[in-house]
Amino acid sequence: MFKIFHEKTSSDFNKIYDQRFNYDSAVHLRLNIKPMSQPNVYELFYIPSNEMIKTVSKIHLISAEFQKKFDALPKAAQNQFINECLVEELFNTNELEGVKSTREEIARSTKEIQLNKKSKKRFGSMIKSYLTLITDDVHFPKKPQDVREIYDHITEGELDWRELPDGEVFRRESTYVLKKSGTGKVIHHGITPETAIMNAVEKLLHFMNENDDVPPLIKVAIGHYYFGYIHPFYDGNGRTSRFISSMYLTEALGSISTLSLSRGCNKYRNKYLEAFEISNSIKSRGELNYFIETFLAIILEALIEMTAELKEKSELLRMAYEKLNQDPIFENMDKTYTDMMFILAQNHFFDSSSGITIKELAGILAKSEATIRKMIKELLEMSLVDQKGEKPAYYYVKQKYFES
Repeated sequence: MFKIFHEKTSSDFNKIYDQRFNYDSAVHLRLNIKPMSQPNVYELFYIPSNEMIKTVSKIHLISAEFQKKFDALPKAAQNQFINECLVEELFNTNELEGVKSTREEIARSTKEIQLNKKSKKRFGSMIKSYLTLITDDVHFPKKPQDVREIYDHITEGELDWRELPDGEVFRRESTYVLKKSGTGKVIHHGITPETAIMNAVEKLLHFMNENDDVPPLIKVAIGHYYFGYIHPFYDGNGRTSRFISSMYLTEALGSISTLSLSRGCNKYRNKYLEAFEISNSIKSRGELNYFIETFLAIILEALIEMTAELKEKSELLRMAYEKLNQDPIFENMDKTYTDMMFILAQNHFFDSSSGITIKELAGILAKSEATIRKMIKELLEMSLVDQKGEKPAYYYVKQKYFES
């Protein structure tokens, strides 16, 4: 609709809108929006298109290809790749929101949480939330209070106290979204008052949990848009919405594939934000075709990128395996040494935090920590591995080993 808006007179445009809204194929969503600076309320709808069908089909094909490649990996490599995807996802969702973080900081916090260290780590609550996606411990929100609980976990410790919700569940006052170009132009007002927010969130959750007429991936796109339109919080809406969308994507794509949403939204940030702005405007009249097609394209591109990374790492790991099994240095040594080196190789190629502890190695190899410590000492003396940090110390293969 927004393209036609610039090409037609007002009366012609309204006729075309009426025709499209009343197409037999149009899907009406029973979710309403009111674009800025005008009095009309519009029901959200979309018209299933060939582009949507093609993109959804490609997403499922790529997701299946990714899962097949992932399932073929050794267990340690799987765990390391999951961690790297998790770090990448958290870094990108922070960057989209302007939250300062580094991949190293997130990786360190993730590792310590997985090792059950008690220390209070930055992003700890958010990391634990994302870990539920890959442990199949997902509980979909059923009521507004559930959305608030998700928000609290995702944003804990990262918001100025003045930006925290001041209503019973959501924000009490109005809020607005500025154009990201820096012009200061207001492009959207969130719903007010809080009673209206509660009502809209309830309708959204009913749509996400009860509507079986809309295909799952398209439903996630619509839900993602409508959460952004409601804008129930002063700050942290994007992070919360992307996490909730990832929750629902686990049902459609599996747990690991969902760890690509934020990296896709960040990489195609301009398209992503433009899709919200266009869909919120009077030019679209509630038609969501542009947003759905853009959102699905972002998921597809992110999955393609993640699958390509997995293929490359898998090939490097295969070459490392061959080198380890042909290296004469291990010829007269117990096979456990090459097994340990292969685990360290998996960590090297699949984990951005680069390092693994004695405790982790002992668990993977089913050996005592004392035995692992003795073996690591020998590998250190042979200049095959290196160490960083203490309590815990992290061990990693020297990169030159695989390059020589």
